[in-house]
Amino acid sequence: MNKLNILLLALALVSGVSVVTVQNQSRQYFIALDKAQKQKTVLEQEYARLKFEQAKLANHQLIKVAAKEQNLRPPAQEDTQIVEVK
Repeated sequence: MNKLNILLLALALVSGVSVVTVQNQSRQYFIALDKAQKQKTVLEQEYARLKFEQAKLANHQLIKVAAKEQNLRPPAQEDTQIVEVK
């Protein structure tokens, strides 16, 4: 009976240690998940800001004003060359 009690005690200790280990690992995974979700939120906000900025910069009037300020013009027909691919 004494050997059985020692075996059961050892199994209970191993079980307790494994429960604590699994809980700690679960906590670490939760912390990593929380960090990843916060980073996802930051990246989504940055993406939305960049899409807004892209849409703003693609405004036709803004492009025309910028082209006029830089003295840009569409290419003339004499500036165009046709290249044949054989």
